[in-house]
Amino acid sequence: MTTPHRRWSLTLYVSGASPRSAQALETVRRLCDEELPGQVELQVVDVADEPALADRDRIVAVPTLVKRLPAPPRQLVGDLADIDRVRAGLDLGPPPSTASVPGAP
Repeated sequence: MTTPHRRWSLTLYVSGASPRSAQALETVRRLCDEELPGQVELQVVDVADEPALADRDRIVAVPTLVKRLPAPPRQLVGDLADIDRVRAGLDLGPPPSTASVPGAP
């Protein structure tokens, strides 16, 4: 579970406007906006435009999401369309419960 003062540093490596990269960007931005508002610095790097940054983090496949803060550092590689998988990879804990939402199954 996140705390109000916890800072996050994430870098998302993508490849142009490929469908997988676009989906990863949408998923990561939604997660940041909904669950980490005001707590995250998200850098998006196109490996074609900035290969040195990709080399620095030893990126071998895209999309890849790199978490620098909070510790421990992590890399999530591949299909980042599944928001629950991304949440788990970032150690965000279980998703917010929908059981208390009126009309939810």
